[in-house]
This record gives sequence, C-alpha cells and structure tokens, in this order.
Amino acid sequence: MGATEAFLKTITEAIRPDKRIGIAEWSEQHRILPESSPEPGKWRNERTPYLVGIMDALSGQPSAVTRYAHDDERPFDNSRVITVGLMKGHQLGGSALGENFIGRCITTAAGNILAVFATYDDAEKWEMDRFEPMRSSTPDLRRRVRDAMKKGSENTKLRKKFPGGLMNLVSATKAGRLKSTTVRYVLLEEIDEYVLNVDGQGNPIELARNRTSNFGRRAKIFANSTPTIKRRSQIEKLYETGDQRRYFVRCPDCGSPQFFDWRKGMRRSPDDPRVVLYYCQTGCGAGNPESVWKTRGYVGAYWMPTAAGDGKTASFHLSALYAPLGWRPWSDLMDDWEAAQTDTEKMIAFVNNALAECWEDKSAEMKWEVIKRRAEPYKLRTIPLGCLMLTCAVDTQNDRLEAEISGWGRGMRNWTIDHVVFRGDPSLPEVWRKLDEYLETPIVNQFGVSMRVELCAVDSGGGRTQDVYDYCRVRRHRGVFAVKGAKDKHKPIIGRPTDQDVTVKGKTYKNGVQLWPIGTDTAKSRIFGALVADDEQEVNDRRIHFSTDLDDEYFEQLTAEAYNPSKDRWDRLRKRNEALDLKVYNFACAYHPRLRLNTYSEADWSALEAVIEPRVMDLFSAAPADAADPASKAGAARTELARGILRDVAERLGPEHPKHDELMELASKPVEDPLPIASPPAAPEPAPQSGGWIPRRDNWLRR
Repeated sequence: MGATEAFLKTITEAIRPDKRIGIAEWSEQHRILPESSPEPGKWRNERTPYLVGIMDALSGQPSAVTRYAHDDERPFDNSRVITVGLMKGHQLGGSALGENFIGRCITTAAGNILAVFATYDDAEKWEMDRFEPMRSSTPDLRRRVRDAMKKGSENTKLRKKFPGGLMNLVSATKAGRLKSTTVRYVLLEEIDEYVLNVDGQGNPIELARNRTSNFGRRAKIFANSTPTIKRRSQIEKLYETGDQRRYFVRCPDCGSPQFFDWRKGMRRSPDDPRVVLYYCQTGCGAGNPESVWKTRGYVGAYWMPTAAGDGKTASFHLSALYAPLGWRPWSDLMDDWEAAQTDTEKMIAFVNNALAECWEDKSAEMKWEVIKRRAEPYKLRTIPLGCLMLTCAVDTQNDRLEAEISGWGRGMRNWTIDHVVFRGDPSLPEVWRKLDEYLETPIVNQFGVSMRVELCAVDSGGGRTQDVYDYCRVRRHRGVFAVKGAKDKHKPIIGRPTDQDVTVKGKTYKNGVQLWPIGTDTAKSRIFGALVADDEQEVNDRRIHFSTDLDDEYFEQLTAEAYNPSKDRWDRLRKRNEALDLKVYNFACAYHPRLRLNTYSEADWSALEAVIEPRVMDLFSAAPADAADPASKAGAARTELARGILRDVAERLGPEHPKHDELMELASKPVEDPLPIASPPAAPEPAPQSGGWIPRRDNWLRR
C-alpha cells in the first residue's frame, strides 16, 4: 500500500461515524484474553453473564438483561446514563470490564480518555499488567495503538495516542493532571483508594467528571472499587447516588427471583458440612449447592434497580458470591467467614472483598454519650474489685498538668481511677511539687492494702520538653519516664528508648534522660477497639471501665478523634483531647518492659491478687494440724495456695530475674499463728503504719 492509500485509509477511519455496537458485543467480537489470563482466548459473555448488564449501561444502550420490575420484560432504557458505578468484590471480572470499556472507546467510538488511579505506581502497574497485554493480544487494538517501546510510536507508558483520540493515565494525587484536558471518557479505578481532597482543590472524582461536561450525555464515566469504611467510602456514595441495581437469580426449585444475601441464606449442609448451600429467601426455602444456583439459577437472571437514583447514574452491587464456578467457591468463602469470627482484620477483609459491603467502623462513630452511659457507680480514688495494679499518665500544657491514674486487672482490664488537673506554669517548680504529692499518696483498696503508682509516663511533646526532662531525670528510680508520640505509623505501643541530653543550670548531662516513643495510632486502635467491643458486653466483662464521677468533658475528650482510613491517620474532631492522650500513655505504661502486663499469665495475676486482695489478713499464717475449726482449715489451704502460686511465678521468671529470690523467700515464710478468714471491710480503711509484711511505703511490686 502506497503512502497516499495509507493516508486516505487513516482519514477514512477517523471520520467514519461511530458504530452502534455496545461494549458487550465488542468484547465478544474483538477481545482476546492474553496467555497470562486465567482463561486465555476469546472473551465469552456467558462466562460472566452478570457483566453484560453493566456493559449495556456503560454503552448507553437498551439492555435485555435489566428490568424495570420482576414481571416487566421490556428492554431497559440506559440512554440517560452518564456515570456507571460498580461496588464489587474480588475476582469477578470487574477490572476486565474496565479494560473492555477502554478497548471499545479506542476502536469503535474514539475520543479522548482519562484513566485515573490512586497513585502513579498504580497507573504504571495497570499499563504494564492490564492494558499492554490487552493491546498486544487484541488485533483491533494493536492496529490502533502502537507499542510504546518502538521508536517513533509517540507513545509512553502513561500516554497513548490512537486515531481520533488520546488516553492519559494520571494519578489522583495531582489536581493539574485531572484538569488539563477535555475528555469524553473517564475510567476511575479503585476510587476508595483516592485522596478525598487533592491539592486543596476538591475531590479528584469531581475534578475528573468536570472534564467531560462539554460532551453531555455522550460522555461516559466508569468508576469501580471494592468498598472500604461505611460513610467514608467513595464507591458507597456513588452507589447510593445511583439507582442501586441488584442481580436477581431464580431459585432452582421454585423460580422465585432474589439476590444473594450471605447472612440470610448461606449455610453449611446439615448432611455434609463440606457442602455449602444457599437457601431460597423469597419462595420455597429450599437449599441448593453453588453448582445448581449458577447453572439453573442463572438462566433468565437479570439486573433490576432498587432505588430511584439521580437519573444519570447507574450503580451496581456485585458480591463475590456471583463469581463463576471455579473462581471463588462458596466453600472457600465459608471457611474465610468462619475464620474471621475471631479476627477483626479478617472480618473486615471478608466484608469488603467477598460481600462487597462497607465495614462499619463503630469506633469512628463512637459517641461520648454512649460511653458515659456505661459509667459505673464507683468513686474516683477508690479501687474496684479486680484492680491489681496502678499506673499514671501526665499531659503537659502551657498552663497546667493533667494526670490520670489507671487501674489494671486480668486480661488487661482497665479502670479510670482518678483524673485531676494541676493549674500552674510547668516552667515553675510548684506545679511539679503538686504532682509529686499526688504520686506519693497511696490509695487503699477494699482489703486495706495501700496501692501506689508503679509507673508514670509524662508527655514531653509541645513546648515543655525541657521541663519534662528535668522532672523525669531525677525520678527514674521511682518509675517516672518521658514519652513522645512516634513519628512513623503503626509502631508498637511503646518502643525502644533513646538517650537525650539534659541541660540544668547551664550544665549539660550527656544521655541524662531516656525518651520512650509511643505508637499513638496503635494504642488508639487498641483503645477504640475495646470500647467498641464493650458495647455488647456485660459490666463485669468490659475491658475499659469508667466512674460516674467523671464529667461530660472527660468523655468528649476521650472521643475527640476518629480514624480516617483514606489517609490512614487519626483526625481530631474537637480541639481538646487530653483524656484520650492520657489513656494512650497509660496503655504505654502497661506495655512498658518494667511491667509488661500484656504478657501476664493466669498464674501471674493470681499471685498478684493474693497480695493485693488477700482473703486472709496474713497469707502465710497456717492452721495447726489438729485444728477442727473450718475457718482455720480454710486459712491453711489459702496459705498453701499462695505459696504454690508464688513458687510457680518465681520458677517461670527464672533465677536471673531480680524478683526471683524475693518471691522464693515469701513462699518460704515461716508459719505463724493462724488468723481467721476475713471478709473485705465494708469501706476502705487506712493501711497500718507499721507491722505486717507489706511495708507502709512500698511493697514487692515496686520496680
């Protein structure tokens, strides 16, 4: 062919009117799946019949597989549809549908295309893994889009020219690229991964949509994504804007139409647990296996809107339950579901990826009024039963210190024991003296045992760093240490300390104080996770407890932040959040190497309980062998139990541990005259000033 003929052919193809061929028809006629595909070869619509109705809507053509009502078989009119949103699960062919959309736009109804991805890496990966294999394996595309690697092609990895148009692959992180070109077609890939506001100029989805305004109803926008967090998911918002179409299949036994609902209809077979059945929900109630539903049930299946929508957005919900036979077996999904019952992370993945539903992050929606209603009738500065250890956290402000004492018990149960504010300038010694007095004042529990703070974390962030260093430097032996939020995300609740220089009266002390980094986001996730779980628990089973003496402001501060999944960070919802910070620092105390309460075994807690909540006045008093008094026998039994527990803890710690010898000595304490079993006093009583084996100012728990 000569140059003139080639030129005329190119001109002819460019000015030829668009063919009236939809994406579904184009796919079957032209699309060739590459060898790297799970099912290479010609595209077959019957393999994924649920995609046909979506492709019809995106083509703006009447659809024979979409209905206005169950008994209305007229072709559905899609002529007013501009935007198509697909809220999808994994392994359903949704990404391949987007590729078909692009292929048809290039070969049949040419126009400028904007393909938007969450990041540039995602764009490059899509070009390499998706577009280039489709281009090279599909002759109709290969003729129009030249290989970017060939000299003179004028194509790059992120810019493709073809007769009648140009395709740009851009990142949702740059507003300029989203606004630079007028386009007819837009592909929005995995929109739940997009930033919500790009360069301060608004939502990238809206910026991309605005590029199509000149084309009116001839413009076509396809957005698809796996959903993420409820009320923050972009694809959920788009789905709710549209007509919310569902894919209805017929019961293989009674023919009643219904869409798959995992929670209502999916069960293991009572006859063979390896087989998973879906039970008809709108008709006979019969259960059938996946192979029956996806053969007889798919005959005559159709999409149908379940909401009015805005008239120009067709939105579709498609869960992994609809995947073709062999792609995502229901038995595998059931295994995943059962494994997720005790693992929140797995449950989130299952809800998002399998059910194509948003995870409802209740912690992000936690209201302070809800938590306050859980408050329990114990007074501040009293020790509830089960509280066996005390820690303290201090938050520094320019005009005050705020402190909270937390109590700890079995299973990391936590109580807010006290919350106080010390007014004064932290650059002056007076406010720190008040804190000293506070930390040195014991709290007597219901058993007459004086409990003191074991560890105290002091916030060194903000403008009072030097004052905090000065305070902590000389109180390290008392368990007082400086903390600061870690810069990086997803760090341990408490990390390895670093030595900081301290200058006092002009003299610098090298490595004078240790600074402990706090994984604040990790701690907040742990705290809010516990608060969410407590919503369904009985009082005694809750993990975090609050006193009715705490005021509204405390609970408002505790819920002052919410997790933002789109940016993987905690956003502040109100100015003051000191109560939440104090709770975070107390959790850091619990995980500190000097306590490690998270590693305590039942034996450890039992030994601690024997000391803090003794059921006899002297744990090591024993009854005579011939004692007939039941109380004396019980006292002897209690003594032996306590000794055994302490020996067990000492053996677990090993001879190198600093507490080993002390525990063994306590376990070998000589038998004295027995004392009767005593019930806890009705009200707290002051600890004895002298005598007894628990010292007045300290006990073996001091580190």
